[in-house]
Amino acid sequence: MPQPGPRLSASSRRRFLAGAGAGLAAASVLAAPPIMAQTRKPLRLGVLNSFNGPISVAAESNVVGMEVYLDRINWTIAGRKVELIKEDDQFNPQIGLQKARKFVESDKVDMILGPQASNVALAIMNFVKQTGTYLVISGAGADEVTWQHAPYIFRTSLSGWQLVHPIGEWVYDRLAKNVAVVAADYVAGHDIIGVFSRAFTKKGGTVLKEIYTPLGTTDFSAYLTTVRSLNPGAVYSFMPGGSDSTRFVQQYAQSGVKAPLACFGGMVDETTIAAIGDAALGVYSSTIYTDTLTNPENERFVAEYRAKKKEFPNLFSDYGFVVARAVDETLKATDGDTSDKDKLAAAMVKVAFDAPRGPFRFDPETHDPIQNVYMLEEQRKGDRIVGNVIATVTDVKAPATKQIWESQ
Repeated sequence: MPQPGPRLSASSRRRFLAGAGAGLAAASVLAAPPIMAQTRKPLRLGVLNSFNGPISVAAESNVVGMEVYLDRINWTIAGRKVELIKEDDQFNPQIGLQKARKFVESDKVDMILGPQASNVALAIMNFVKQTGTYLVISGAGADEVTWQHAPYIFRTSLSGWQLVHPIGEWVYDRLAKNVAVVAADYVAGHDIIGVFSRAFTKKGGTVLKEIYTPLGTTDFSAYLTTVRSLNPGAVYSFMPGGSDSTRFVQQYAQSGVKAPLACFGGMVDETTIAAIGDAALGVYSSTIYTDTLTNPENERFVAEYRAKKKEFPNLFSDYGFVVARAVDETLKATDGDTSDKDKLAAAMVKVAFDAPRGPFRFDPETHDPIQNVYMLEEQRKGDRIVGNVIATVTDVKAPATKQIWESQ
């Protein structure tokens, strides 16, 4: 990570301090206003993510996306040098809560960014609200986050509903009238399958069976045998990005199941495609980001990301880029002041810009993003397999309450 600025040698520092002593003494007569003094401090951002475990690739991509934006602005936001303090929650809610406490009580961060894991996000929620900590979620998609309506909690990534409800309707309209669904057995998996099943059945479709698999499953053959016996018209799946997704898509292609596979966007993107290989061809997904989007901001982002990382960005990279820009735009409006969280929140809720994913803005009621959702089909393009956009749903907004969520 780039350092906040050049460092003086010990001898240079002594000379500087000696020469500056008189000036500092005189300046003490005219003390800086509290806000100006505060904004001279580095901006300390606590980055909580799952750097070890099944979604470690997603976590690293998220941070690289942040760094791409911070490189662009020379690691300076509203006159304050940026410090990223990274902590690994290990995809474990208890560890995530411990790390959140460390950020607040020891590191004295201005904000927490992350986490990627929904189970961790929900585990830290009460602590964040009770301590008045400013949290900007740059990953976790659990719909329960949307319903918090907490003044200092924002989300720049997505809610599960945003991606899944549109593809639930799309699968009914374009692929099949009955489906089997397979998902990882944790909070996000159950949320996402609930949304998909409601969207699909409200259109008139039939869900033949919901199948849940333990996180870290290496052999999906028994579950896929069950799917094959159901003879569904299509299959919908959610696995967390990383090894679970890679194994599932590969084994699905070898399983003898003839139905087309549709899935959550992070299952088939740049983090997994190289490992999945040709098994990904023809897979459908919904996402808010693919590197093939043709807009000026994405073209610039792809070029900067490839220059830094020597690979194409993915959904999680976009998450990181957007959260960094949202923080930057917010602090521009507060002149770098993070001491008044009410003013900070009032500024952030007004943030809107063209992101690599497309138009981005916050829902003032839920603090979730309002954004486009893209339907993709994995196709070969030159020497790459990429998600080709085959449909776009604009201005998708998540339901503001659980009651509305359950009715849609």
